[in-house]
Amino acid sequence: MAKIDKEKEEIGLLKFWIGVSVASIMGLISWFVNNFEKSDEIILIFNIVSIVIVAILIVFLNKTVLDKIKKLKDIK
Repeated sequence: MAKIDKEKEEIGLLKFWIGVSVASIMGLISWFVNNFEKSDEIILIFNIVSIVIVAILIVFLNKTVLDKIKKLKDIK
């Protein structure tokens, strides 16, 4: 497999994980909104921490994809 094909496959896989992360953060936020009044404070805190962690993961994955796309110019 050529190096450019390998890079494209890695970019595709990272884009998949960005999509999974976005779906996860949407689920966490919707759970928070629906259970805000009836859940314990500690569970809500864990939920907020999870939202922050997944948001940081999305930013990191997006930065990685953009760096790999810039590298594609050098490979060609």
